[in-house]
Amino acid sequence: MKHARNIAIIVALAVAVVAVPGGSDTAGLIGAVFSLAIVSLIVFFAGRLYRDRQVDIYGLGDVDRAILYVAIGAIVLLLAASGRLTSTAAGTLVEIAGLAICAGGLLRVFRNWQRY
Repeated sequence: MKHARNIAIIVALAVAVVAVPGGSDTAGLIGAVFSLAIVSLIVFFAGRLYRDRQVDIYGLGDVDRAILYVAIGAIVLLLAASGRLTSTAAGTLVEIAGLAICAGGLLRVFRNWQRY
């Protein structure tokens, strides 16, 4: 019964977006609010993870810590620019190559962290 109720709610929201004048603007606003909530939760958990693992991060050493920070920053930059990068084939290759390089750096940091 709960599944039927949840499906009915989703259908009602979809009908409201399609049938009500200005529904697409409202749907855009709701999507933006949900996106902001998701990003806020990700930032909260990242900050929490940093605080919980601060000793481990500083124990990595300067080179590994720099690789970690640069790789995370590059991943954020690539994901933020993915809309523009994926519009061309060359941009898609640049994004895939950048993510692969970041993954390699993070793998190196992870292996060094596991060694200690």
